[in-house]
Amino acid sequence: MPELARWNWYVVLQMQSFRAFLPQDICDAMDDAYGDTAPPSMFVSMNTEQAATVSTHETRWTSWKLDTSKLDTLMKPESEGQASLEKAVEALEAQRKEPLDTHFFACGKRGVLYTGTSVSVPTPVLIKVQKLNGLHNNPIDRESLWLRRVNRLSIGPTLVLSGSGYCCCEFLDGALHAVDFLHHPAATKTDIAWFVRRIFHQCYVLDVLRINKAEMTHPMRHILVHRSSRVVFIDFEKCIYGTHPRNVTQLMQFITSPRVVSALAAKGMSVKVPLLRYLAKQYKAAGPTSAAFDALLGAL
Repeated sequence: MPELARWNWYVVLQMQSFRAFLPQDICDAMDDAYGDTAPPSMFVSMNTEQAATVSTHETRWTSWKLDTSKLDTLMKPESEGQASLEKAVEALEAQRKEPLDTHFFACGKRGVLYTGTSVSVPTPVLIKVQKLNGLHNNPIDRESLWLRRVNRLSIGPTLVLSGSGYCCCEFLDGALHAVDFLHHPAATKTDIAWFVRRIFHQCYVLDVLRINKAEMTHPMRHILVHRSSRVVFIDFEKCIYGTHPRNVTQLMQFITSPRVVSALAAKGMSVKVPLLRYLAKQYKAAGPTSAAFDALLGAL
């Protein structure tokens, strides 16, 4: 039986079913060996300030002095989404055995997000429902399906509860979008280098499992850096299985784009664009192999 290669072992280590059999100190040691442990300088881990669950969308729209009917249009889903929200609240209240307070948090093209809090479980939960009626192949149900799958690989926010038309997962309070983290004055070169490796690690896991996230050419609003020093991918409704995985190569296109190269240079990181693009082509030709990925990481 051939020996399992270094980065294939990494994929196995990310499986929650495998980690459950290992003592925590062994998991921690392996995470450290692969570079997943955040550096001591990581400013997010030192930030104890709780992020408010107040919606920045609502604050901005209110500042525009829109009338109430317009605000309702922006902040409330149509009837199918509203019915799903009521079902989600009912299910969460049954799970927690106490009332749940919900507040509007954000609105996107396909979904409306709410935070839910209760007395005995102060940590908010994020509830996502569809925005418009009659959506084909409900994106919220797809989000639940894929979150359930990638959670098994230690990827994505933890799915708390799901049902027809709604998805409830952990609310990542104190998180920054990746683009904000990249430009944050407190983020050091070491912090940024760790962050870049972490997103490549997760993309490699997805590649090995033949899961295409389909958003890695413009991922900076789909990745959060949590104050607990976690790098979390979000928004999985566009995921598909594919015979030609492309998460790592798409991410490399983004990392070697002029805008990102400039941002990394501002933090003292030199990006070898021609070499990285060459290695990305080699990786694509070889498939998601441990050797090709190791060569790519070595050039970062």
